[in-house]
Amino acid sequence: MQKRGLTAALAVVALAAVSFGNIGASALPPRAEGRVYANDQLWATFGLKDFRHAPEQSVDMIFTFPGTNLIPVAEASPGDPDYNGGRWDVREVRFTGMAPEQFTNDEQVWFHYGLGHLEISGTLKYFECPLIRL
Repeated sequence: MQKRGLTAALAVVALAAVSFGNIGASALPPRAEGRVYANDQLWATFGLKDFRHAPEQSVDMIFTFPGTNLIPVAEASPGDPDYNGGRWDVREVRFTGMAPEQFTNDEQVWFHYGLGHLEISGTLKYFECPLIRL
């Protein structure tokens, strides 16, 4: 009898997880078509607008990889104490000493930059786009 009760409880938990998981995925705004890696996690995003120069402490860097199909990498994400709410300082990364590789955090970008495998541009523009948990 106890085994049946445990099985039933697990079935309810599994059904709830599947149901609520689908609700969470469908709750993303339809325009959230972009993706960004930050802190080894993939986030959804959509661009809002460009803005003029901002103080360095009010933006986070986001690295793009032109000429590749690689997903951009951000240096901060929601939950980080230094996350600036999706205000970005855009930098382009070019591979110079290695084949293009998908990075999932900014530490990897800076590590390979330090080894001379990458070139990183200065600020190209500033823009806003939120990061939304997938």
